[in-house]
Amino acid sequence: MTTADQRRVRFGPFALDLRTRELSRHGIRLKLGGQPLQILMALLEDPGQLVTREELRKRIWADDTFVDFSHGLNAAVNKLREALCDTPEQPRYIETLPRRGYRFIGEVEEISEVPPVALARPVAPTHPPSTPTVASSHNVSFVDEGWQSSVPVSRQTLVRLWALVAVLVLSIFAMARVSFDWYHANSGEFAERAMKLAAERGSTAHAPAIWRVDVAHATEPEAHARVITLGQEAIGGPQPSPDGKKLAFQSGTTESGDIWVSNVDGSSATRLTNMGHCGVPRWSPDSRWIAFDTDGRGGHSGILVVEPESGAIREMVKDGWNNSVPSWSRDGKWIYFASNRAMDGEENQVWKISVDGSQQLAQVTRYGGFSAYESVDGHTLYYAKHRYENPEIWQVPGVGGEEKRVSSLVRPSTWANWSLTEQGILFLSEYTGKSSTLESFDFVTQGVRPLGTLQNASFWLSSSLDGKSVWYSELTEEQAHQVFKAGMD
Repeated sequence: MTTADQRRVRFGPFALDLRTRELSRHGIRLKLGGQPLQILMALLEDPGQLVTREELRKRIWADDTFVDFSHGLNAAVNKLREALCDTPEQPRYIETLPRRGYRFIGEVEEISEVPPVALARPVAPTHPPSTPTVASSHNVSFVDEGWQSSVPVSRQTLVRLWALVAVLVLSIFAMARVSFDWYHANSGEFAERAMKLAAERGSTAHAPAIWRVDVAHATEPEAHARVITLGQEAIGGPQPSPDGKKLAFQSGTTESGDIWVSNVDGSSATRLTNMGHCGVPRWSPDSRWIAFDTDGRGGHSGILVVEPESGAIREMVKDGWNNSVPSWSRDGKWIYFASNRAMDGEENQVWKISVDGSQQLAQVTRYGGFSAYESVDGHTLYYAKHRYENPEIWQVPGVGGEEKRVSSLVRPSTWANWSLTEQGILFLSEYTGKSSTLESFDFVTQGVRPLGTLQNASFWLSSSLDGKSVWYSELTEEQAHQVFKAGMD
């Protein structure tokens, strides 16, 4: 359908400019480029027709990337669907034909080019500028020979319009003042005191560390305590043990790390694995075991558990699928994890496996799921909808059933920076590379309130079960960008 001459198309609230390769929604430009955008352009060339996976590979991927093509295509399509607010289960735009490819099923409309005269400034009149002519009816006639039009406007109408504009401007300023009160109270003053406190502690901006925050006083810099830094390139994924005595985390480089454990105050840090590419440590309910994942470079992706006391490591899941982000059921009998083994690897779902090996793998979600936590009573599973930027948090009964969004207000900036407590959900709502805002969602009131601003950006967040303390990993701006990109790939 699209050609070099056809420059813009519209579907639903979206518009795609083929010259500038820009996608917008309701006139607002979206951050979409690279392979996801190229896939969209390929599908829009012939709406309603199948574009095979092989056609996309030849068109978009280089010949030497064939081995990684399948995962790369699935990830790119998921990012495209996220930008279009689309789902594979109930597609409005991108339909999957399993094992074959995709087709665009939305209504596509060509956007005609606006005549140049409509976009250009009015042609200047040939006569010298003059004041508007006042007619006897007290209407003002604005005449522009370039436009060859005359629009009568009442003086009284103009006065009313200006009065309305003034009221709107004053209202906007009033609302802005209220909105910024919390920001100035918790960001400006907080940052000044935080920098002073960091200097007193001898903190350096280039030393990634794990921090603990007293949630009740999160707006006060004194409530933020640096727990541990190993002097390595990256540190993250902090998880306190349920008994409150230990802290598990991952440390190494931004490309590869291992699982570590320390006392909750950061002392006596010990490396538990020496495998590389390990991450996302999660404690068992009895604080005896730590589940973690490995991305399988040089082998298969897997879910493993390690016993800190003995150092013994046991494989739970290891095969050719992507298996990641484990967590435990409250009774310690199951380990949840994300895998793309369903639906021909199109997207991740939450699965579970029995710890004692007595039961087979069981699929928990059907419409996308990642990074899950079981509720305190064990009746509900909460999970991020996907692994990309700003996922929604969803829930499903532990025995299976309806999958539904928790609240439109709960949307952490990454799949890793939210945590389940007895009262609700703690999450970081911003990820700028420089700071993060801690917010709380209450199960009873269904409301969200800001708690404070973290001193640094954090991809990760965890909390004690009572929600009184949170842990996050401090990163420099450059490291934050690298870790964020790696976590979203």
